Amino acid sequence: MINVNKISVKRGDVLVLQDFSALVPETGATLLSGPNGSGKTTLIHAIAGSLPLESGSVEISDRNISNLSAGEMAHLRSVAPQRRIFSLSFSVAEILNFIAPSKRNEHWLATVESLGLNELMQKKVTELSVGQQQRVSVALALIQDAHFYLLDEPFSAQDSEFQLRILSAIKIIATKKGVLVVSHNTDSLHSQFDQELRLN
Repeated sequence: MINVNKISVKRGDVLVLQDFSALVPETGATLLSGPNGSGKTTLIHAIAGSLPLESGSVEISDRNISNLSAGEMAHLRSVAPQRRIFSLSFSVAEILNFIAPSKRNEHWLATVESLGLNELMQKKVTELSVGQQQRVSVALALIQDAHFYLLDEPFSAQDSEFQLRILSAIKIIATKKGVLVVSHNTDSLHSQFDQELRLN
């Protein structure tokens, strides 16, 4: 379980989250929704350990993240940011191979296939469309062996077909692991998730 306990988080001088608490189950797919500026991405970064907390605590699988090394955090949570910048001309296969076989989960082959990346393996990631790059980024997160998966707007650059294919990959992993997904497209996606966490 992810236990977010009365956290306050700033972005610059702006207090984005104040005394916020939430629980994310250890299995299942949770939708994180809310209007623009409500703090969805800030919450993802706070859980991931990439934003410092002003107060409160975050525990993942009963471990306080403030006490964990980068390697320990990598084992507990895997993150797909809202926009991952690919600046070097690696092929898709080379990018995915950044995750060593010993660090991949049992569903990694199915994930790569579901996201339509098999036919893109030899293409340079810098030559891909925004939507294709986004799927590579999502794959990087989902193929890792972790306790929880944090996905920030994974559907934003996808057409309806690939939205459903990403959802399919999420649902497979969510049978055994916890997945927290930020999306503004809640009308069409709400029913596809096991629960919803809403920020106002």
